[in-house]
Amino acid sequence: MDKILDMMKKAGRNAFRTSEYAALLGKSGYARLALHRLKVKCQIIPIKNGWWAFPDAMPEAIASEVSKPCYISFHSALFLHGLTSQTPRKVQVAVTRKTKTYNIQGTHRFEIKEYKIKKVGFNKFYRKDGIMLAIPAKALADALTLPRTCPEIVLKEVLGNMDISDLTMIESLIHMSAAKIRLKRLIKYVRKNRTD
Repeated sequence: MDKILDMMKKAGRNAFRTSEYAALLGKSGYARLALHRLKVKCQIIPIKNGWWAFPDAMPEAIASEVSKPCYISFHSALFLHGLTSQTPRKVQVAVTRKTKTYNIQGTHRFEIKEYKIKKVGFNKFYRKDGIMLAIPAKALADALTLPRTCPEIVLKEVLGNMDISDLTMIESLIHMSAAKIRLKRLIKYVRKNRTD
């Protein structure tokens, strides 16, 4: 494997820009040719214009690099935590800037959908296997705050799988009153179904 790719892999990078590779190589004119040769050897794959990824990289790890600064949240994070069996159709990330939607090419074709959250709410996430991932309570709080990010059937399944003691933490993470009302309604539904 190429020395620069090896360095990036050891650093925990799953995707990188052509310009980053060129800066590490020190020969900007030769970088494109070197990347093309690495692509032919199947050591990297092109994912979008000017971006490359390792073939074994998870879509969520690629999304964490392409949408930086961000973290995986909403339905995507709830699925990664094993709180729902419903697979999300796209990788959903939380950002504090203007949002974009990316179609990623390569081994796995998928879509990255960014959702804007307030800077005060950009917290409660950690790095795991190259993925910036929201903790379960934060992912649920984000999904409640932005209703179209997660179907209600998924929210009910997640609440059914979560420990009730986590619900006070979830409520403290929600800053909008409409989301708090929605959470209370879902908790009432879950408690009713747990006693039946």
